[in-house]
Amino acid sequence: MSKIAYLSDEFFAQVEERGRELPHRGQPTLTAQYVVNQLPEGREEVHYFLEFDEGQIKRARRGDAEDAAFVITISYANSVKLQTGKLSPPVAFTTGKMRAKGNMGKLMGMIPLVQSKEYQALFAEMREITEF
Repeated sequence: MSKIAYLSDEFFAQVEERGRELPHRGQPTLTAQYVVNQLPEGREEVHYFLEFDEGQIKRARRGDAEDAAFVITISYANSVKLQTGKLSPPVAFTTGKMRAKGNMGKLMGMIPLVQSKEYQALFAEMREITEF
């Protein structure tokens, strides 16, 4: 399989397809909005959202969600570091490399999910098929 471009429609289709196979965890059920800025070659920032239902990713799409619980903003370079495991979310937040606004309680409720072995495995699979 040839590699897919990071943040492309095909990338999000793969996240969605694989995310639907995550186990039900009872929570969270929410929509998370992401803004990736400072892209290379002067490209426009990328907006995308992940819609979670009891811990599974039901939708992963480019664009803006109407009902996002919170918005996370990060530079392209730091987003790549997160995706490739070279930067952890706690370090990104505490060093200001990733910012959030909105419902911080719901954001904190995401921690058990993103630290789960299944979620980590999903993004390890994505690293293998993605061109950054």
